[in-house]
Amino acid sequence: MIFAVECAVCTVLFGVLTLRLHYILKKDDTAQRKSCKPLGFFLLLPSLGLIASAVGFLFRPEIDVHIYVAYILIGLPAALIVWLVFKIIMLRKDKSIAAHFTRLISVAAMSSPLSLIVGVILVIAEVGDDVAVLVCLSAAAFGGAALLIAINLILISHCEYQSTKNSLKMINGFIKSKRLTFVRFSVAKDVFLVVSKTVISIIALSFFMFTNALYSAGLGFARFIAVRMHTQSGEKQIKSYFNVGGVICLASVCYVIYSIRLFFKSNTTSFPMVVGIAIACYTFVEFGINIREAFRLRKSNALEAKALRIISLSSTLICFVLTQTALMSFAHEGDPSHANALAGICFGGIAALVGVYVMIQSRLLKKRYEE
Repeated sequence: MIFAVECAVCTVLFGVLTLRLHYILKKDDTAQRKSCKPLGFFLLLPSLGLIASAVGFLFRPEIDVHIYVAYILIGLPAALIVWLVFKIIMLRKDKSIAAHFTRLISVAAMSSPLSLIVGVILVIAEVGDDVAVLVCLSAAAFGGAALLIAINLILISHCEYQSTKNSLKMINGFIKSKRLTFVRFSVAKDVFLVVSKTVISIIALSFFMFTNALYSAGLGFARFIAVRMHTQSGEKQIKSYFNVGGVICLASVCYVIYSIRLFFKSNTTSFPMVVGIAIACYTFVEFGINIREAFRLRKSNALEAKALRIISLSSTLICFVLTQTALMSFAHEGDPSHANALAGICFGGIAALVGVYVMIQSRLLKKRYEE
């Protein structure tokens, strides 16, 4: 099984890190702090490798395993897990940094043998046609857990080896102190989104993706206006707030018009499953970024922050349409144009109403300012 070989390679990489920590444990505290700092980055490699092998199994499922080979593929990983648990128990009272890293990396190292054990059991149990999906999901879940551990190690090692909670507080304080810098960085993020969607539209020969790229370009321009509000005050800032609403409304209305067109002319674009899943994952990431940005600005009453929250909301609404279209292009039998048109009209219309709300609110603010 290719999947078994890939899991074995990931196990070897986890083992190299564990072996490295065996030597670091013998050093003093200062040397441990220095040596442990890059380990989180090295842990990313086998973690991401396990996730990649899980996704690869989905496209090349291997469902024929000899029963004796299955026993070996279950027994050896099980023995490794027992050894890792024993190692964690032996170091439970050691409070050094290297011991703490060893325990966490040992937990992460269990992800690879566990993925193999679960995968082999699912294959020999003949659970049905969904065996490839179940193996993929289980291995991706174990790999994701290892990835979270790697991120945690990177976080605490670069925050003076504090607890995860205190490290997050430290990062949050740094972000707040550099708020304007991160807001400007979000404009660069919009440029990246526009370029990415344009590239995907060219690869897939999809006018729909190109329309989404244009919509992202409009929201990027709105975000640029919102960022400039930081240096403005009074009536000028209210005018910029109105312009943000106008750009959102115009972009959303254009999106709705394109969606209405799908009722009369079917969208013949059909994404392959790999491209469709990639687009869906991409939009989920964009969705998470928008939610995170809106959550970060939730307590601010500044007009600039309100404008940025509105932009994130509008971008999130269109993410739903893009995700649905990408998934239905290969998962739905028949022409999904009408369903995509309804989603585009619904969410695009809501985004347009949000833009109208911003313009009305800006007029009320202007009237109060003049009074």
